[in-house]
Amino acid sequence: MEYRLINDEETWDAILRAHNGHPMQSWGWGSLKEQTGSWTAHRVVCEDDGKFVCAAQVLERKLPWPFRSICYAARGPVTERDEDVPRAADLIAEWCRAHVHAVSLKIDPGVSGIKLGDGWKEGNKILIPNTATLDLTPDEDAIMASIHSKKARQYIRKAGRSGVEVRLATREDLPGIMELYHNTAEQDDFFIHEDEYYYKAFDAMADVNQLFVAEVEGRLLAFLWNITMPAAAFELWGGVNDEGKRLRANYLLKWHAMCEAKKAGAKLYDLNGLFNDGISKFKMLFVNEPTMWIGTFDKPLSPLFTVWERALTLYRHFFK
Repeated sequence: MEYRLINDEETWDAILRAHNGHPMQSWGWGSLKEQTGSWTAHRVVCEDDGKFVCAAQVLERKLPWPFRSICYAARGPVTERDEDVPRAADLIAEWCRAHVHAVSLKIDPGVSGIKLGDGWKEGNKILIPNTATLDLTPDEDAIMASIHSKKARQYIRKAGRSGVEVRLATREDLPGIMELYHNTAEQDDFFIHEDEYYYKAFDAMADVNQLFVAEVEGRLLAFLWNITMPAAAFELWGGVNDEGKRLRANYLLKWHAMCEAKKAGAKLYDLNGLFNDGISKFKMLFVNEPTMWIGTFDKPLSPLFTVWERALTLYRHFFK
């Protein structure tokens, strides 16, 4: 078994596209994490006699002495088949232990019904395993018919008849998007980053971004920010104002995003996380039932992992 590092964006994303890699494994996502946090991205491919076995974009964060570092592979590792994930997880964990001397590797693969190997333990969640997904492999008429709620299908058509239009956003749209996002976050009480984060995301993730806005007569009503690769389109951020809600712009916007993801070759549309809130109820109008991924798991790679866990628990208790 051999490991090699990929240091070229085009080569790395080509590997992901060929081997069912999630957009959170994309070069752009890793670049965003490097620019906005204390992470270093390592793009690792594992091969057996020159043949692809698995890959992972491993985000490494340095820790104070003596812990060295921790690693995280968002929606990784990358494998041809879901059943290959347990072996791939162990292989990537071994790379992290041997090459960056990490105390642990955290993963949250988008797979169901898979049991990881010995040594893996449930960890603190970063991405929510309970989500809503839609199969994009049928034609558009069949996808529309598969949308669970008849009312949702009606609202999609109603928004179009009301003059709502959806288009790809440009960088010049970001100030308006940010204003709308702040208002949405305040109304629905959820956390958002500083504006600079999203400007960096627009530039860093050009390889996978699909950012859409819904408008009527030039007025911004709603936005939806996805990242997309053949494995999946994944919703990151979105917002809608009161006029957009009244005109059902968010329904047409989501439908348009699904169609554009399909055109880009995505096989799955992931609405990204369900909570007990109104946003989640809206997401569930589009699917028959929730999708449950296996969740977040940690692989301790050093005896110091237990000490680090306890230290982190104490820190969160006293300072968060």
